[in-house]
Amino acid sequence: MLGWLKKEPEADHALADPKAARALLAALPAQNPSVALETLSTHLDSLREATGLKAQRQFEIVDEIDAAAKPFQRKLTQDYLHFAGLSPAQETRISHVVTTFWLRLATAYRLLLELHEAGDPSATAIRAQLGPIAARAIRAFNLHLKWRLYRYATAEPRQWQDLGRIYAIAEARAVTGKCVVYPGTWGESTVERELLKVLMLSISSTDSLARAQVEIVERVCAQFSEFFVIRRQPATGCHFFFDLDGEQAPARLADRVALEPPLRFFGPGQAAARIEQLAAEIRAAGAVPSTVNLGGDYPPSDVLAALAHLSRYWAPQPPARKEARKASEERIEVVHGLPDVVAAVSGVLSELDFDDLRAETWGVQNESAGGFGAIVPPGGGDWLSIGELLGVKYADGAAWGVGIARRLSEGPRGTRYVGIEMFTRGVSRVRLLPLLADGTPHPDPEAGDDALLLPSDVENSLGRMEVRLVLRLGTFSPQKSLGMQMFSTDYLLVPLKMLEAGTDFDIASYRVLQRSDG
Repeated sequence: MLGWLKKEPEADHALADPKAARALLAALPAQNPSVALETLSTHLDSLREATGLKAQRQFEIVDEIDAAAKPFQRKLTQDYLHFAGLSPAQETRISHVVTTFWLRLATAYRLLLELHEAGDPSATAIRAQLGPIAARAIRAFNLHLKWRLYRYATAEPRQWQDLGRIYAIAEARAVTGKCVVYPGTWGESTVERELLKVLMLSISSTDSLARAQVEIVERVCAQFSEFFVIRRQPATGCHFFFDLDGEQAPARLADRVALEPPLRFFGPGQAAARIEQLAAEIRAAGAVPSTVNLGGDYPPSDVLAALAHLSRYWAPQPPARKEARKASEERIEVVHGLPDVVAAVSGVLSELDFDDLRAETWGVQNESAGGFGAIVPPGGGDWLSIGELLGVKYADGAAWGVGIARRLSEGPRGTRYVGIEMFTRGVSRVRLLPLLADGTPHPDPEAGDDALLLPSDVENSLGRMEVRLVLRLGTFSPQKSLGMQMFSTDYLLVPLKMLEAGTDFDIASYRVLQRSDG
């Protein structure tokens, strides 16, 4: 008669019943991966408040969600990295959905570990899975971090503390060694390797890399993680540290760091030499070896640039600044994209409403001969990305210069920090014209394009018969000469080499072989 007193509470989670869970997961909208991943995130989040679920069923639910999410997150990653037709709003939505999912997945796995550590009687059933659970939690955190880095942000302080807690539990339970994280060919790893992937990605200074190169860096970290090292004391090849108990992101080791027990010291170990060897192989073959899994096909030049970047930032000594910086309280006006930069340089800015050029005012934090470190106010620069062409002038100045956004990072209270390399503090607009069959410039100015003439590093660049130009994307061709009109004078330009290509521009050098006064 009193048997009902021993009845366990009924589980209140939507996926508590295995049969119902399978039906719900099968009904996810395959044609709308964002909605599907949001739904899975909601199920993960609701696990924190669910009652009546034993640890084994919680693990099964998280595992089922993890597996169900894979095709959706793969599709969204491909769209985000490789589909050029996404609007800024679509990019922001995808980023939010995927970043949120990875964090909630990492949290769900971490809470399973905490359930075991809290002594929940039902958690004895998952004791044999503590290694894979910890490894999965860290891997999900790594992917969360990568998506944050795509947007030039980093993890929140609390998340670093949670990561340290996961690893500390794994160490205490002696499960940091080899385990099957996921079924399949690439499923074997260790908790230690998963942690090192996160730590090495974090210290790789990806705030100066384009989105695709962030992806390459994360894949390189995964590919060479077996060569990374982690120690309880500083050692050769371990010139970075991570506090398992703190909220600080991993950092480069300095003399002032107290050598306390919660610290772990880590570094590239033999991976530094391995990536240099890989770079040599790519240069020799002109292609990335098939044995290197970067998750996609990337131009060898992009991979080489990412490897060179890692060689600098994984080195025992940090890269030295090229030029001294000084603090500044100046304000600068900024326009972006070649058409608006040309309009600003041409003086059209004074004839149009300021908003027509999408100009913004930023504060300068520091400056050097080579550029600015500027603060983008909240809500500003939603178009900003690494490699963006910028027109820049002091707020109280008259001359527009040309630069490129080289570094981006998240600042306090919704601001962002941008490092701007300035090619010049003053620039001239010129008109480029196609050549007729007889080698003379086309007589109709409307047949050509505006371009920007960058002053040479040496005086009298025209006298030295070489110029650098910012051109519309796709204009440069090593087989295509052009005419140039400047200050009523015609010049004949012969291509030398491409210097840089951006989202809507080329920067190239030309030789001046002939000129005639107009």
